[in-house]
Amino acid sequence: MSPTPIEQVGADLRERRRRLIAYEQPTRDEWDADLASYDAALAAAAAMLEVPVPGAGEEGRPLSPGERQQLEESLAAAGLEVRSGDL
Repeated sequence: MSPTPIEQVGADLRERRRRLIAYEQPTRDEWDADLASYDAALAAAAAMLEVPVPGAGEEGRPLSPGERQQLEESLAAAGLEVRSGDL
């Protein structure tokens, strides 16, 4: 049986988060690109689970660290844990 789309998104989010945490000395461009990709994946998961995105409607603006944490916690409350005990 193959994973459901939300399970696939969850696995992708956990992998992206691990990569962000594992950076030792990334270039700013690498970090920004990976963080933007992570934020986009968080927003996609939120849409699938009908979870509001903090700061939604501010197109092109990255999530702040606090907004990102709030969204991760909201996704966890909706059944999608992306913070696999890493922080």
